[in-house]
Amino acid sequence: MARRKKKAGDVGDLVGVVIVLIVGAEILQHGKDLSVVLVIVVAAVALVFLYRSRVKRALLEKVNAAVSVHIEALSRRRAQLVQTDAYGVPQLNRWTKEIDYFLQQQVAPGLPSGQVKMLQSHKSTVFSEIERRVVAASAAQQPLAQFSDNLTPSEYEAFCAQALREHGWDARVTKQSRDQGVDVVASREGLRVVVQCKLYNGPVGNKAVQEVSAGRAHEQADYGVVVSNNRYTASAVALAKTNGVLLLHHRDLPNLQTIIERAAESPAA
Repeated sequence: MARRKKKAGDVGDLVGVVIVLIVGAEILQHGKDLSVVLVIVVAAVALVFLYRSRVKRALLEKVNAAVSVHIEALSRRRAQLVQTDAYGVPQLNRWTKEIDYFLQQQVAPGLPSGQVKMLQSHKSTVFSEIERRVVAASAAQQPLAQFSDNLTPSEYEAFCAQALREHGWDARVTKQSRDQGVDVVASREGLRVVVQCKLYNGPVGNKAVQEVSAGRAHEQADYGVVVSNNRYTASAVALAKTNGVLLLHHRDLPNLQTIIERAAESPAA
C-alpha cells in the first residue's frame, strides 16, 4: 500500500506536538526554577508565533498566485457584482460571496490542513488582499477606469466604442433612430462585429440577445456581441450559445480580438 505523502500542515502539527512535549519535559525538570520556566514558556510562544507566521505567509503566497492566474475573471466579476447605492457607497455583499466561492474552488483544494485552518481564521485578511489586488488591476486598465455607474446609456455606448478604438478597432456608435438592435459597429482586419450595449442595474435578459442577433443579420456582421456592466440571466446565456452571440462585460473589450479567436476555435462556435 502506498504511503500518504505528508503535507506541510501535517508536518507543522507534528512540530507543534514536539514543542509541547519538550516544554512539558523542561518544566517538569526545572519546575522549581521560575526564571528557567519563564524562559522556556517565552521561547515556546515565540516558536509558535514564528510557525504561524510562516503558515500565514505561505497561505498568502498561494492566494496571490491563484489571483494572478484568474485576475481578469476576478476583475470582471467584481465589476459585475459591486454596485453603489444612492449614497455612493459600494455594496460588497455579493462580491464577498464570490471571493469565498473563489477561495473554496481555486485555493482551498490545494492547501495542507494547517493552511486550511489559517484560511478559515484569517478570512478577513485574505479577503482584503484579494480586494486590493483586484481593485489595483481594475484601476490600471484605461480607459476602463473611467467607467462610472452614473453614465447615461448613450454615454455608455460611446464609452464602449472608445474602449474598442483604444485597442485597435475601427468603432463607431450608430444613430439611435436607426440602430436596428445595434449600438456600436466595429471592424478590424476584415472582421465585422456589431455590439449591443446594456447599462443595467440588474441581470441582462433574452431581449438583448435577440436584438443583437437581428442586428448582426441586418449589418451582415461576423459576430454579434452584447456588452454590459452587469451579469446575464441563465436563459440569456443559453440563448446566446444557440445563436452564436458573445456575452461580455465591458472589461472584456480590450481582449475582444482574442475572445473572438477562441470562440472561432471552440467546437460550440
